[in-house]
Amino acid sequence: MTHFETLTEAMEDLRSRGYTHDFAPKKDFLVEQSTETKLRGEEFTVDEFHRFEGTSDPGDEMTLYAITTVNGLKGVFVSAQGTYSNEVSPELMAKFNVSDRPEVDTTGSVEPITPVSAN
Repeated sequence: MTHFETLTEAMEDLRSRGYTHDFAPKKDFLVEQSTETKLRGEEFTVDEFHRFEGTSDPGDEMTLYAITTVNGLKGVFVSAQGTYSNEVSPELMAKFNVSDRPEVDTTGSVEPITPVSAN
């Protein structure tokens, strides 16, 4: 797995590999943003993920998921620490727990976020 310095760099790489749709969770579904297509947990897979941790603020933690749907759409879902905790069913969020799925590449997935200089 490639290690990325920034979330933007990771997203650009995934987009170049065909992950062009944007997904967001909504209660029991994952929603494709441009078409508002709703997907249940069994209708998509997590192909890979990249986790970024803030160097000084735990609130900077972000996880980027690369997703493929059963009908072939490929896209990304960015989850900030705690952002969706009150909006999404535990069943849907369990789909993003990739620790027990050997098919998801998790090698070296945690990288610190590079601080942005004030210059």
